[in-house]
Amino acid sequence: MISSYQAAQLHMEKARSKAKGRPMKGAGWRLFQDGDEYVVAVYDRQVGRFLPDNTFMFTANGEKAYGIAHTLSGTMHRNLPFKWHRFGYKEYRVDHTTNIDGHYYQHFAKPTNAPQVYDGLKFDLTTGKCLNYRPDYKPTINPDRRGEWLAASREWKRKLKVAARVGVFDKLIAEERQNPTPLHERPIWHNPEMLDILYKAIKDRDCSVELLRMFVASEAKSWKTPTSMQMYERIDKIVKAQSRELRKRFGVFEGE
Repeated sequence: MISSYQAAQLHMEKARSKAKGRPMKGAGWRLFQDGDEYVVAVYDRQVGRFLPDNTFMFTANGEKAYGIAHTLSGTMHRNLPFKWHRFGYKEYRVDHTTNIDGHYYQHFAKPTNAPQVYDGLKFDLTTGKCLNYRPDYKPTINPDRRGEWLAASREWKRKLKVAARVGVFDKLIAEERQNPTPLHERPIWHNPEMLDILYKAIKDRDCSVELLRMFVASEAKSWKTPTSMQMYERIDKIVKAQSRELRKRFGVFEGE
């Protein structure tokens, strides 16, 4: 574990190539030097920096950390004196290990025990104290837009379920098995362009064959030949996973 600025210096001194950085513990972790600062990256995504005043500054917010969150929660404690914990979709808390008394699940269960991660969050590595804690951000809800989102999503899901019950997906599943969509062409629903398509479909109550075919293609990687209703359940999970981003597009959160 690298728990101080000095330890980061010592770790980097043994690097074969400072330009390429030096591996840390566990897959994906690497330390780089940037002037008089030492940068921690996971799978080429910057997580934070050791600063000369013996502080550590996180440079990843929830959005940036989303793709590497499992690695951060699983192996951060092996590399840094911090514990990482998810508490919502693209929302994470982090705290210095000296502040955690007992099991860390209990520590993170109380929101005020640990700060929410944001770009610029700093800790004193000598004391473990958070230097710039700020309360969790809670967006203001627009009730009219929230009502619009709920009505649209419920009606869209109702239409989708009716389609699944009459076996609409069966033909599309058979076609996908016979002629699989190339991996690089399969929809990834958290990508902005796919979220726009999903938002428009829900807003317009669109359950067209073209849209359903996209869902079938996106789920083909985890198949054991689902039934039409199982396909509906998978789509429901996709929508739930992207709920926050979809609500943003509906204008549910004021100021976002």
